[in-house]
Amino acid sequence: MDMKKTTVTFPDYSIGEYVLKDMADIINSYGTRALVVGGKTALQKARPKIENAIANSLLEIIDVIWYGGECSYENIEKVVQKGRISKIDFIVGVGGGKAIDTAKAAANRLQVPVFTVPTIASTCAAITKLSVVYSSNGDFDSFLFFDKPPTHCFIDSTIISNAPVKYLWAGIGDTMAKHYECTFASRGDQLDHSSWMGIEISKMCVQPLLQYGEKALSDCKQGINSLEVEQVILNNIISTGLVSMLVEEKYNGALAHSLFYGLTLLPHIEKDHLHGEVVAYGILVQLAMDKQDEELQRLYHFYKKVQLPTCLADIEVENDRRYLEPILEETINGPDMEYGPYKVTKDMVFEAIQKVESINQ
Repeated sequence: MDMKKTTVTFPDYSIGEYVLKDMADIINSYGTRALVVGGKTALQKARPKIENAIANSLLEIIDVIWYGGECSYENIEKVVQKGRISKIDFIVGVGGGKAIDTAKAAANRLQVPVFTVPTIASTCAAITKLSVVYSSNGDFDSFLFFDKPPTHCFIDSTIISNAPVKYLWAGIGDTMAKHYECTFASRGDQLDHSSWMGIEISKMCVQPLLQYGEKALSDCKQGINSLEVEQVILNNIISTGLVSMLVEEKYNGALAHSLFYGLTLLPHIEKDHLHGEVVAYGILVQLAMDKQDEELQRLYHFYKKVQLPTCLADIEVENDRRYLEPILEETINGPDMEYGPYKVTKDMVFEAIQKVESINQ
């Protein structure tokens, strides 16, 4: 009998105040010619540290380029062309999710290693083996999946603790969703070793954030690099990323993310609100729909402490069925809803939204 092959590749990572000092020692076995790709602000913060780290080594930065502002096929192609012309050995991706996703996609096309330096902790992009691709207008286009994750992730906690606190805050919402969505989507299934391990690890996407989240956000507002900040960073980037890579792709999303994509039909959502912020609200709706009332109350009280959204008004959305109808339609037909323990209808989602509203009242 033929058995499908499973290969799991974990990324290396390091975290702390001085992690970039080890960059040359870790990277030098992969070549010498580096292309650094990142966001504008991210490069301002990290470039001096990267240059200092490799100053007395054989590593050479061939060029430093802005990723283009969107992880689009056009911007990926620009990085690929630059890499080919410059005959680079590897790419260093610097910044948030879109900048790092652009760097990963370009490195995959060039078949060279990619190293990541996240400057915010709002997503797990810095260690995952996929990129989320958007159109040049910022609309979601597709997912790109790769065989391997980044080779090493350098998490400079000083840079991240001095970044705007809203990114760490939104990252908490996105991280928590990983646990609730993968446990919901996989419920009742016979799990293989990899998915089972990922779902067990997903517990780490909730409890440490409930324990450390409030203090971490307070410290980050003051630019303090504390133990609590580092624990939240690790959960937002590493715990979530490991779960994403271990579980089957069909378990990687559910209602919280599908509702987010539905809500993006409203132009102000992506303009005025962060991904993880809106996903955090979606978790409450999913828990309400799934009748996990005790967990719903636990998260509601935590959200109130850290000011994550707990009702439609918090994300500037009207509570009106006709207004919500296209959002509900998009939500139940989204790719994240293709797999789950039961069929979800528009009425179920709307009723769950009303249940969450009633808790706020």
